[in-house]
Amino acid sequence: MQINPDFNASAYTIKSYETGKVTVFEPISKEQVAEAEKNNKSPIPNTITLNKSALIMANKLVDDWGPENPHLLKLDDFKKILALKPELVLLGTGKDIHFPESKDMLLLQQEGIGVEVMGTAAACRTYNFLISDGRNVAVALFMIEE
Repeated sequence: MQINPDFNASAYTIKSYETGKVTVFEPISKEQVAEAEKNNKSPIPNTITLNKSALIMANKLVDDWGPENPHLLKLDDFKKILALKPELVLLGTGKDIHFPESKDMLLLQQEGIGVEVMGTAAACRTYNFLISDGRNVAVALFMIEE
């Protein structure tokens, strides 16, 4: 599905998601803005296509974040999220919702970081909304499987 977000040019935002991939807009750099202004055009963001689990924040994209399957999530995967210090984590677990071990998610909750588990499609849409509102949110995504 193509998403038409309230585009935030200074943050990683999700352009689209579909079975097996998520496409992300990269933040537009000052150099891109200057080049576009010089040519009297609007800057065009670059895109990145993700085909495996990834962790995205406004200013960070980790494309080697976790296992390929949400059933394999471990405490170390949540430690990588904790290191980024988001206020909220959206965990997109693919087509279906899969809740990780509560003891693993407790690591984030003990640090005051909220965790919401949902399908990847809902996580993508919610992430874009929260980023456009300036929230310090991370989205941890697993690809939508067939």
